[in-house]
Parts: sequence; structure tokens; C-alpha cells
Amino acid sequence: MALLQCKLFSKALFRSVNVNVCLPTPDSNNDFFDSANRFPQPGEKFQTLWLLHGISADESDWQRFSSVERYAQGKNVAVVMPDGYNSLYVDNPWGGNYFTYLTEELPAILRSLLPLSPKREDNFIAGLSMGGYGAFRAALLKPECYAAAASLSGGLTREAAAVEGIAAQVAAWRRNAYGVNEEYFAPEQHDLEVILENQHRAGADLPRLYQCCGTEDFLYDGNLRFRDHALALGTDIVWEEGPGMHNFDFWDPYIRRVLNWLPLKGRLV
Repeated sequence: MALLQCKLFSKALFRSVNVNVCLPTPDSNNDFFDSANRFPQPGEKFQTLWLLHGISADESDWQRFSSVERYAQGKNVAVVMPDGYNSLYVDNPWGGNYFTYLTEELPAILRSLLPLSPKREDNFIAGLSMGGYGAFRAALLKPECYAAAASLSGGLTREAAAVEGIAAQVAAWRRNAYGVNEEYFAPEQHDLEVILENQHRAGADLPRLYQCCGTEDFLYDGNLRFRDHALALGTDIVWEEGPGMHNFDFWDPYIRRVLNWLPLKGRLV
């Protein structure tokens, strides 16, 4: 696996940003086993997983605390891990246009530099906690861009803002994203349940969704609520749960399950 640690200038954010990219490459398995990993020829592209971190983390967390790089090598899929800061991956008038950066600018930049497929069928988005919200929101608002999306312990409902013990900090993050009085919070743009309802009403061709959460996670009840709402609307969503809390002891095995669930071809496209 090739690891690219990039620093780019973002017009959407008007600042330099960090992003890590993992690209499958030949390794010793190619010598001893029948591995499909090889360097792309002209015209060949990688399928891509856009993988988002949670609050208070950065672009390195998935690599530092999980084995996603090793899992992705076995699936022959590129993994892009941007730094979303504490933005909730939304556009706001003072903190930066993170949604625009994530869904438009960054894909355009990286596809101009690297052999990443632009086709919907080859692009997937996933994330944990804040990143789960960001992944589902991107997939629901821009369904033409992603074939599937996954949320691991995502903060998917507004009740996530009232979590005991960290409510004050969550409120500060929400003020940074939506304004002091949440004057920039628009349900049709930021409330996943409303977005999902509106997209179903409009007959949108939505990506397949995967949702999981640990049964001891403080976001478990909110995840059950979103799951039930999605199923009631007829959403194509897979739900999995298991023992676990809000940490990588749960997320590491479940990101592997996500990769097994995604419609990956296991080869260059």
C-alpha cells in the first residue's frame, strides 16, 4: 500500500489542508500468492473509499488506530482520509465550506493528480461519529456521487447534541457549525431524517446505506431511532450492532465489515 500524505490549498476553505491517501500497490503477496494488486496502466483507475474521522480527530486517526490500510490493500480499493477538523463537514459562513470541499473540490483535485475513478459506481463514503453524520449527509444530498455510504456510531440525530457529560462541548461544536443560536441550521440541509424524507418524496436514486453502532455506545439510542426512521421510509439500509463502546475497539472490526459489504470489484477499473 502506498501512503501519500498531502498538503493542498483549498479555495473552499481558503487555507492549506491535510489529506492522507492510501493506494493499493504490489507487495510480497504478489510474489507468493495470486494477488490482483498492481500498478495502474494508462486509463485504469481505483475504486475509492472516502473515509471521515470524528470530532477532535484528524486525517491520521483511521490509520493510527485501525487496520483499514491493510484491509483496503486486500480489497484493492483506494482510501482517502481528509482532515475535517471539528466542522461537522458542513458549509458555514465563517469556519469554511467543508461540505463543498469534501464533495466537490477535494475529489476534483485528487482525481486530477491520481488514478481515482470519478464514476458513481466506484465511489463510496464512510465515517465514524461526526464522520458518520458527514458520510450519510454527503450521500443523501449528493446521491449521484456515491454508490454506497456507511456510518459507524454516527451522530445521526439531533439528540446526539445532548449526550450526558459532553453536552457543553457538543453545543460549542454546533455553534461553530450553525451559529450561536443555530441560525444557520436548516432542517432540509442538516437534519438527516428530514433530508431522507425529502429525497424519498422526490424519488431520488439513493445510495445503499450501512449503519452500525455498539450496544454500549452513548449514541446507540439515536442510531436505533435513525434506523427505524429509515426502514419506515423503505430505505435500502443494512443495520448491524454488537458489544462495544465509542472507540476503535468497535470501529476496527466494523470497518472491515463495511469493506466486505461494499460492492468492490477487487481490481482496477
